[in-house]
Amino acid sequence: FTTTTLTADVAWQCDERTPACGNCIKHNVVCGFLSSTKGLPVSVPTQPQGLHMQDLELLHNYTTRTYATLSDSLILRDFYRTTAVQYGLENEYIMRTLLSVSASHMAYHRPEMQRHYQALAMSHHQIATKSAMDLMANPTPSQAEGLFLFSVLTIIFALGCPRRDDKFLLVGESGFPNWMFLLQGTKALTSVIAGAQKDTILAPLLNDGADRWLARAAGHLDRPDSKVNQRLDSINDLIQLRQPDEELRGTYAHAIEELKKSFSLLEANPGGRCSITDAFVWIFEVAADFLPLLRDATQEAVAIFAFFAVFLSKAGSSWCLHGWAGHLIDKCYMLLDEEHRVWIQWPLEEMGWVR
Repeated sequence: FTTTTLTADVAWQCDERTPACGNCIKHNVVCGFLSSTKGLPVSVPTQPQGLHMQDLELLHNYTTRTYATLSDSLILRDFYRTTAVQYGLENEYIMRTLLSVSASHMAYHRPEMQRHYQALAMSHHQIATKSAMDLMANPTPSQAEGLFLFSVLTIIFALGCPRRDDKFLLVGESGFPNWMFLLQGTKALTSVIAGAQKDTILAPLLNDGADRWLARAAGHLDRPDSKVNQRLDSINDLIQLRQPDEELRGTYAHAIEELKKSFSLLEANPGGRCSITDAFVWIFEVAADFLPLLRDATQEAVAIFAFFAVFLSKAGSSWCLHGWAGHLIDKCYMLLDEEHRVWIQWPLEEMGWVR
């Protein structure tokens, strides 16, 4: 601001110099600027609060190590390292989900501090889940992007959580609320994103999923008589013959058909390997109808899921997948009666399972 000093009906501009105004000294008057500033409050910088070193440790681990374990694709690795983190800086629940994945990663590699990092992972994810659920009712296209990313990261988080002998993968094992609903709502989120008809930050993630989905379909058409297809077809024949409920017959047939598509990727790959994304595609395809049957542990659903355990064993050696295939095949065998155990002889043999 500018102060004007008046005297004897003559006005001049105060030059506001310190420690004294030159014009005011020249005219031998009290400087109005200096007197007006005496009462102004002095701004004193507040003492900064302590840094959250634990969270910084988790973020450092994520951006230097964890991101590289989330995909075999170099493009997706860059997406998880840069785009996802940038989105997390703008949306706290995404950042907390990233930190929860990083904490689970550290718990795996630092067994001496496993409980510490598991507690951090669970705390961050529980807070993130509450925020995500508040947005789920009627998300905008921008919010749908974040919720889709949250859903993908949540699957990784769940896979990295401690296992319990009395629970199944993907059916509430980790103890956090409503994430089955998030899985089942993923397709609805993609519809909201696509309906916006604009570029999306999720393009690398969505395009990779679409590419893997198309590869499954093409490979399946080329290999109708593979060994695993024959085994799955025989199970489907029995289900269609014995299951009186038409809707259930359709659900089981769909899960089997999608699983055959997934196995076609293994047969097309000379190394007989697949990616984590390939496993996710099957889960997304059957989440709405099949997973509730798996939660109820119907004999047919458990037998079909035993074949997925074989597929999962081929999905790389990521820390979050380590040991899951063997754990699941054990669980399937335990839950099946003697008749349906015969249905999973091929998965047992492929896994080298010994009673």
